[in-house]
Amino acid sequence: TGERKKYMEDAMKGFKLSGAELSNEDKEKLKALNMELSNLSIQFSNNVIKSVFNLVITDKKDLAGLSEDIIRGAHTKAKMLKLDEGKEDIWVFNLDYPSMLPFMKYSENDELRKLLWTKNMTKAIDEDKDNRPVIQKILELKKKKANLLGFRTYAELSLETKMANSPQEVMTFLDDIAVKATDIAKEEMQELIDLKNSVTGENCTTIMPWESAYWSNKLKEKKYSYNEDEVREYFEVDNALKGMFNIFNKLYGIKFEKVEGVAVWHESVSLYKIIDESNELRSYVFIDLHPRTGLKRPGAWMNSIVSAKNDKNGKVIAQVGVHCNFTEPVGDKPALLTYDELQTLYHEFGHALHGALSKTELSATGGTSVCWDVVELPSTFHENFVRTKESLKTFTKHYKTGEQMPEELMDKLLNSNDFLRASGAMRQITFGMFDMSLYHTEALKDETPDAHEVYKQIHAKYSLTPFIEGTYFETAFSHIFAGGYSAGYYSYMWANILDADAFSKLEEGEKILDREAGRSFMENILEMGNSEDMNILFKRFRGRAVSNKPLLKRLGL
Repeated sequence: TGERKKYMEDAMKGFKLSGAELSNEDKEKLKALNMELSNLSIQFSNNVIKSVFNLVITDKKDLAGLSEDIIRGAHTKAKMLKLDEGKEDIWVFNLDYPSMLPFMKYSENDELRKLLWTKNMTKAIDEDKDNRPVIQKILELKKKKANLLGFRTYAELSLETKMANSPQEVMTFLDDIAVKATDIAKEEMQELIDLKNSVTGENCTTIMPWESAYWSNKLKEKKYSYNEDEVREYFEVDNALKGMFNIFNKLYGIKFEKVEGVAVWHESVSLYKIIDESNELRSYVFIDLHPRTGLKRPGAWMNSIVSAKNDKNGKVIAQVGVHCNFTEPVGDKPALLTYDELQTLYHEFGHALHGALSKTELSATGGTSVCWDVVELPSTFHENFVRTKESLKTFTKHYKTGEQMPEELMDKLLNSNDFLRASGAMRQITFGMFDMSLYHTEALKDETPDAHEVYKQIHAKYSLTPFIEGTYFETAFSHIFAGGYSAGYYSYMWANILDADAFSKLEEGEKILDREAGRSFMENILEMGNSEDMNILFKRFRGRAVSNKPLLKRLGL
């Protein structure tokens, strides 16, 4: 009954999808397919990691537009990579997110931005690390696996364990938002074009992809009159962590206590234990926030190291990890997070709390073991706490003076959350439709699809910037080829429906950091994992079935 019954049903489905009903001969075929796919996934990831490029600058004129902090960080990187050879006039930018993004946003050198962007979009295509044949083999083998298990496509197999019912439902969901968002996204793009023309005196009709971040930032500064470097000074990383812990304390009654003297995999990694209101140890959280070029994969993620369980034989304490690639300290200046990095921190900690606070009887039903398209609910839900004044006021303070962020600057920052929101939605739709097209629409055909040609078609339909021949976005799209999001990337948008609706409950109350609403989210969502159907759990928390109206309102649609 209850959790055990649901687990049994899921387990039986899992056995079936793992080939339990196949003949012995077909079981061996499936085993071989799984082994080869596992190896290909590792190969894909390694090829991306090994695709290192260093943009070495030796002329100060090429640093125009960059702040002193960014310039110091680039010089420190040159020293760290031992490329300086004692020179003072040398700076390095590479494809690590904290290095590349500031350069793309602020550098006034269009040619160097184009070079860095192009290198990022041509990862893993060199002969010794070419992911193009790896992708084709992955697509071929995943279709074979799906066919062996009785499905037409890998997407149909994938959705057997997800909240969405069919590939067509997913594509209709994404395309419906695209239809609503396209006109607004085009208006947003026209604003960028108009700004560029007014500043440069040109008469261009489009924004090139390596110009997008630069002119977006210029427009953001014009509309909201703030500089991102100014904002970062209020988000020193240690203070941001303390502020986040305090918010979680107000919402859920949990405390974070630092643990010293425990072996970790790098000196920059820290360990905390989570204690609840009854002074009970709930979990351990490892925090690893900064990049290590060539040693740590890019991006940000959470992983479950030990899953919690609470059965008649006793408790197992959860251990989770939070891994990011945030801006590093430079000299005696601490690590200052961008606003985007701050949102990423809350996103990954949302995942972490899902695993850390799990109270299910079985480890197999706890934490992030929910349907794949529900996994992003806790993460995107927690991002909202850096988008409200009530929560921001609890921790924003200048790293030098300790003064709280001025009200005017905070207003500009929060208003900027709506900036290019429709364009952002179109970007996610492009990725989601590419994923589902590869693993379903194109997979229905006899021949293995050419991923590059499929991406070009999807890009032409949904993207607002021109496709650049000779670039290969897909060769570094680890999510769907090496990260478990095959036929599941849509879940980021899908989970936004749940997250917007969930957070609207807090917005309807007298205060955002409401313990009663927070406790309800913890008890019905975070602690329950996959012990009950999410439709039931969500209705128990929200008091009604899921509505998409809060998401459409958030997107301005």
